[in-house]
Amino acid sequence: MLKQTAFYLFVFLILFSACNSKDSGSKQSEQPVVDSLADKSTVVKTYPDLVPGEIELEEDCFGEIIELQGEQKTTDAIFEVRETQMLVRDSLLIMANLNSENMFMAFSLPGFGLVKSFGKMGRGPGEFQYPQLVPAKNEDCLCYIYEKANNHIFSLQKDLTISALPFKLTDSQIRQQINDKQLVSFSSHEFVYAESVKGGKAVFDFSFQNDSIQNRMIYNLSFSEKHQSWASYIGDFGANAGKQRVVYAYKYFKQLVFIDLKNNTSRSLKFNSGEAKKGNAVSIMSPENTTHYWGMSAGNDFVYILYSGRSPVDVTKEWRKKMYYIFVEKYDWNGNPVAKYKLDNWGYFCVDEQRNKLYLASVNDANPFFVYNLE
Repeated sequence: MLKQTAFYLFVFLILFSACNSKDSGSKQSEQPVVDSLADKSTVVKTYPDLVPGEIELEEDCFGEIIELQGEQKTTDAIFEVRETQMLVRDSLLIMANLNSENMFMAFSLPGFGLVKSFGKMGRGPGEFQYPQLVPAKNEDCLCYIYEKANNHIFSLQKDLTISALPFKLTDSQIRQQINDKQLVSFSSHEFVYAESVKGGKAVFDFSFQNDSIQNRMIYNLSFSEKHQSWASYIGDFGANAGKQRVVYAYKYFKQLVFIDLKNNTSRSLKFNSGEAKKGNAVSIMSPENTTHYWGMSAGNDFVYILYSGRSPVDVTKEWRKKMYYIFVEKYDWNGNPVAKYKLDNWGYFCVDEQRNKLYLASVNDANPFFVYNLE
């Protein structure tokens, strides 16, 4: 039963989804950001400008792969890891977990003691169906919660109560598709998100001020004439508000793009891994296709991205042999490869830069928490 569950988990995630470089010369195709962010209130610290262009990277650009062994942690909470998101704020690990009795849980660090379970699943007032955790850099709340089912945004207060913000995001660009917005916070009234659009994917800026709403596209994440379906550009989105940078990592291409919103420039990184198979949404998301990026944790200093590099079918075969592993690639906010780790498990993760730890919720273990030292 566990093996079957693992396989179906992969299929569900796919259908509904989380150096030594050389300049490519004539292939450079800097894509300008359309206009800058509306909100200028965010304090921007001095940071080196991102070098724009299209860069080709070799697989060995990270140097030797660092193999990490996780330390398993026990907790008094019993739950199934499913469509899980995690983030760290102060001494709390906050988790959103779909289809659990409580949608959210807060654990104390470093001991992983359950502090509180909260947030019911449902369609009624104060209930959630498809929540997304959104990190907050301000001191007013622990994080934001974006409910994809109705486009409402909530703040999670420090006492672990939830309150609604006085606005909602605009409807999805593709009406027939489930809402796939991936939200990041620049302030309590400005959010940037990646979303599917007709023929691909794009980044939008949303701001609310003085009862006025602005919502506009600022970057087109689509890049191939051969791939014009939203499914081709499924991926993971993260941001650094202080550095005015966002990053997108593609699931079906070994490719990332870093965008400097302050200077309206972008830097694309492409690896020698071929490109996604041409086809419609169903064929692109076939479990037999190789997948690349599976999750992201955006920190103040670096961005960390889960990397598979094999097909879900192959991963499932490995699981049957009790071979559990996935990689994490580490980049600075200028798009430079820094390190590559190999974890001895597979699951959902986040990085705690303050403690230099990586926390993983394993999909392969009934006692799911594992901690990795990144030193």
